[in-house]
Amino acid sequence: MKKTSIIILLAFTIQSIAQELNKNIQLAFAKSYEYEYAYNYDDAIKSIQQFSNATSYEVNVRLGWLNYLKGEHTQSIAYYKKAITSNPSSIEARLGIANPLSYIGNWEEITNQYLAIVKLDSKNYTANYRLALIYYNSKKSAKAITYINSLSFLYPFDYEVNLLSAKINIALGSISNAKNALNKCLLYNPSSSEAIDLYNKL
Repeated sequence: MKKTSIIILLAFTIQSIAQELNKNIQLAFAKSYEYEYAYNYDDAIKSIQQFSNATSYEVNVRLGWLNYLKGEHTQSIAYYKKAITSNPSSIEARLGIANPLSYIGNWEEITNQYLAIVKLDSKNYTANYRLALIYYNSKKSAKAITYINSLSFLYPFDYEVNLLSAKINIALGSISNAKNALNKCLLYNPSSSEAIDLYNKL
């Protein structure tokens, strides 16, 4: 009987500690948002940094974002990596880490993160579009077309998708496909100078 009472008391104590910790984290996040809205990124970071550990996904994602806003790109990447490690299925953390990675010019790692997102979510707009754009800018249009075509089926009247599709098809010599994409661009935005210029050059 005594043993049972001790177990119940212990369970109650652990639960109380967990509730108190959750309350403290919530208050810290609230203060962090206040500081962020005031562009005080140092204090926004300090408010929640004490709760950071290898498995604290939410804290690490937030610290990744705040350090990115502060311009501390190496720190931002480190926190996002912790978040990804603790939750490899997270798409938001992989999208987040692409921001500081772009500032330091690590396009190989950005590409890897977008490829990982597409494996998790084959229809993800951002990852597919940016992979198409990265490969197009790298003169790898044969790779780019795969990702932009995925979006063309899902977003057939999207201006940005059709414009990039036209550019990629021009690079591949697929003029009829390029014209079709540009016609859609001009239906969406008849005054688009970029679409008009591209069409007139075909």
